[in-house]
Amino acid sequence: MRLDLEWTDVTALHAGPATRLVDHGLGIDLDALRTLLEADRRLDGVRLDLARPGEACRIARVFDVFAPRAREEGEDFPGVLGALARVGGGRTRALAGVAVVVTDQQLDNPATLALIDMSGPVATLSPFSQTHNVVVSARPAPSATRNEYLAAIRQAGLRAAVYLARAARDVAADRVDVFDLPAPALAPAEVRGLPRVAYVFQIHSHQRPTGIDEGILYGDPVRRMLPTLVHPNEILDGAVVRGFMGRAVTTWATQNHPVIRALYAQHGRTLWFVGVVLSVAQATEPERVRSAAMTAGLVADVLGADGAIFTKIGGGAPHVDMAQAAAQCAARGVKTTLIVEDMSTDGSEEGMLLFNFPGLDALVNVGSAQEKTMLPPMERVIGAEDQAALAGGGPSTYGAICGAIEQVGASRLMARVQ
Repeated sequence: MRLDLEWTDVTALHAGPATRLVDHGLGIDLDALRTLLEADRRLDGVRLDLARPGEACRIARVFDVFAPRAREEGEDFPGVLGALARVGGGRTRALAGVAVVVTDQQLDNPATLALIDMSGPVATLSPFSQTHNVVVSARPAPSATRNEYLAAIRQAGLRAAVYLARAARDVAADRVDVFDLPAPALAPAEVRGLPRVAYVFQIHSHQRPTGIDEGILYGDPVRRMLPTLVHPNEILDGAVVRGFMGRAVTTWATQNHPVIRALYAQHGRTLWFVGVVLSVAQATEPERVRSAAMTAGLVADVLGADGAIFTKIGGGAPHVDMAQAAAQCAARGVKTTLIVEDMSTDGSEEGMLLFNFPGLDALVNVGSAQEKTMLPPMERVIGAEDQAALAGGGPSTYGAICGAIEQVGASRLMARVQ
């Protein structure tokens, strides 16, 4: 399967009478975009703001971040936004330097949500301080339940992402990333000596059950999902979006998945990338044992992998799920590397060691959400205009900075234990 991701660089963002790209400047018809998003009856009014790198601006109440993408043919984000269809092949337009940031206007306590500083010392922790951001803040309709509201604002973010990316269809792409991965069994003879590497991507944790509208994989809420093989292109092309839980992985990071892109970069050179196994962290021990055994079977017996990389989403239970699956792989002779977040609250770095299985000795720590930082004062706050204190700054943690701790490895942090 081959996917051509056609990139257009955006270096400036402004409101305009029409949504179009001219000389790498993106003009947005905010009225037209607002009308599109307000058609959802679960929402009661939509506010749109623009935030640019270097501004003395803080975006608060961040729910999720989306990368602007639009397929040339077929459905965008199928099952969640578009009709059900398989993605991962063909051509998709993408904007570089632009992000859609969606805020949560229903939760009473904004401190439980993430924030983005567009300038200052904290801005260095987040990649979204360097993107031109379209911020979508929508109020819930009086009749909307919590799950209905979250489903609505996620769809609003996806609609905005597609709307912006379609502006690139009338301009030539600045560059094209080609992702072309054949079936594992079709590896040519000259590369059969390379180590075969798989990726195990945990996409949800049932420590918080999904809602009926919480589509994660092709619109499915993955309530009874067993380990599933997918082509990596499907993940890059919108088959997987983040659910409603946590802030440890943004949809942006999934769309630009660093593990998948890194494996592609070495594919056919130092390794042979054989595919992706999707999993969920289970709620009970029997389910966890079943999932671990099936994951190991797919990695070792179906993909024939020599090595596997694992990531998780969420806290302690997902950690254990990941470890059990990796231990089963190691028992079958598959070498493993686990990407983990330090979950300790006392600074001891022992939180990444919630398990002790023989052979699991390659761990990459993407930082500690408990690490303390200080928010500087800001001239403007977007997404939480009712919280005047947020402009004044104060103590915070890395976990509160959107994009600082990305459990799929997209963050700029790494902790090293001596």
